Amino acid sequence: MSNAVFSPNRQYKLRFDSYEMRMSHWIDQPSLIRVQDDVCLFALNQDDWSAWEVRWLSDSTILLVMRKYPGLIDCTIELNVGTNEGQAVSRRASVAGSFSAVKSWVLGLT
Repeated sequence: MSNAVFSPNRQYKLRFDSYEMRMSHWIDQPSLIRVQDDVCLFALNQDDWSAWEVRWLSDSTILLVMRKYPGLIDCTIELNVGTNEGQAVSRRASVAGSFSAVKSWVLGLT
């Protein structure tokens, strides 16, 4: 994964902290950053969640396909930085709400 993926208007970026879990098994943990003041708006830097797909849907909405190492748990997260709200969907359930509610829900997936 690249170091950062910028929003179309370059006001936000998704930065990755990457580390090798095992030989050739990499974790790319995303952090959503507001470029203007370098503030982190959303991060999944606990457990071993890794971004598998990242796509900006608009200037303020990003879609993340996430997997928890070793890949048995996954979810799709959509975040809107304009409203500070998002949603996450797994195979069994979903949640919608604030960034912190989405983060808590995702980190609770087992």
